[in-house]
Amino acid sequence: MTHALPRPFRLMLMALLGTLLAACQSMPAPSGFSPAQVAALKNEGFVETGAGWELTLNERLLFASNESALHAEQIARLRTLAGNLVSVDITTARVEGHTDSTGSASYNQRLSQARAQAVAAPLQEGGMRFTPGQIVGRGEDAPLSPNNTAEGRQDNRRVVMIVTPR
Repeated sequence: MTHALPRPFRLMLMALLGTLLAACQSMPAPSGFSPAQVAALKNEGFVETGAGWELTLNERLLFASNESALHAEQIARLRTLAGNLVSVDITTARVEGHTDSTGSASYNQRLSQARAQAVAAPLQEGGMRFTPGQIVGRGEDAPLSPNNTAEGRQDNRRVVMIVTPR
């Protein structure tokens, strides 16, 4: 002997199942980067962090003390980097300039902003777009290394690009 559910309960159960199925089909696409974008970021030397994908440009863009100017080969490299990112639809980033602790905090803030802008300019020429809030000077506030040695100060004179999914 089988017991069938009363008709009102069967209808309610079918409506509930239909709603659940519809909800599954209308879920937004997962956020994040596509496999092609991840491959391009890794190929360029970006590392995934809690803040996004970061590329610390201290190895490639070492600034001399009190300097924010780039050399021609650095500018060319940044244009190529931008073109590679734009080709996989990564069209923007956050660009953060940093300094060592030599000089006043206000001077270092201005210098770090100039470094960020110096890096952002060839990236823009390569096709990337930035809002003013994405090009940021961080001054001496986030050192990578202690500032009590020449090597530590050099590490801290850097620019970081941070890329996050849209």
